[in-house]
Amino acid sequence: MEATLGTGNRQYVLFHLGTEEYGLPIERVQSIIRYEAPTPVPHAPAMVEGVINLRGQVIPVIDLSQRLLGTPHVITALSRIVVAEGDSGLVGLAVDSAHEVATFPVDAIMPTPVATLTVETAEAFEGVANHGERLVILLDPEKALPRVSYGMPIATEEAQADV
Repeated sequence: MEATLGTGNRQYVLFHLGTEEYGLPIERVQSIIRYEAPTPVPHAPAMVEGVINLRGQVIPVIDLSQRLLGTPHVITALSRIVVAEGDSGLVGLAVDSAHEVATFPVDAIMPTPVATLTVETAEAFEGVANHGERLVILLDPEKALPRVSYGMPIATEEAQADV
């Protein structure tokens, strides 16, 4: 991450994965919907739960917990799908809950502590910020959201080995 992001404020949609709180830039979030079971897609990578039809558009649903934490998402009454704009199209992100929009001063966003993360995971994070008594991990949409091709995420070599 660059030493300085500039001045002003940035807004993030906050959500939970397990006990951790994450933020995604609001300009990348199209909507947040109640979790609905996606239609499975044969031979999809493990992180792909399937696809949903949202207002006539087929959108892949990614288990963000599986992608970032390596553990599958546990569906509850609070589960949501955050529909976000990736580099090559819309993608649904299955999260434990989505609960607010927060504004952070750009100069209050701290670099991610890279020493505690794997290289792959560290790239997905833009930084961290304090929100009251909580620490929020801010995601870099270009790195955290999977690229999609023809409506499905592009499989990595690791994911292809799972098939």
